Amino acid sequence: MKTRMMVWAVLMAGGAVAQNNSLTVVIKGVKDGQGKVAVALFNNEKDFMKSRLVGKVIDASAGEVQVVFENVAPGDYAISVMHDENENDKLDSNLIGMPKEGFGFSNDAMGMFGPPSFEKAKFTCSPSQTISVTMKYL
Repeated sequence: MKTRMMVWAVLMAGGAVAQNNSLTVVIKGVKDGQGKVAVALFNNEKDFMKSRLVGKVIDASAGEVQVVFENVAPGDYAISVMHDENENDKLDSNLIGMPKEGFGFSNDAMGMFGPPSFEKAKFTCSPSQTISVTMKYL
């Protein structure tokens, strides 16, 4: 009986660890199908917009695209999105620093002269959650 209880406890613990918590990010308002859309997931203020936790790059498609991050632990996160139309792996800007390509952040947060703070873009992720980000083009 003790052996059965131990096996059951191990199986239950293993099931909890193997649970698949996904985060789906729906990106709305993509201008066109040129280039790629890059999505970065951050989990703290110190690394926000410097060193992503994980990132995904997908082909752009006019209107709406989505990415799924698998095995995301519950907690606080922020998302940044970039429409890299010319596929040069950076957000192009004009002479005064205004973005020439599309961008967006979780909570549709905006900064005054640059990206928003982690606090403004922060959301709490729960198991199998979907969030949306609306692209902005200046």
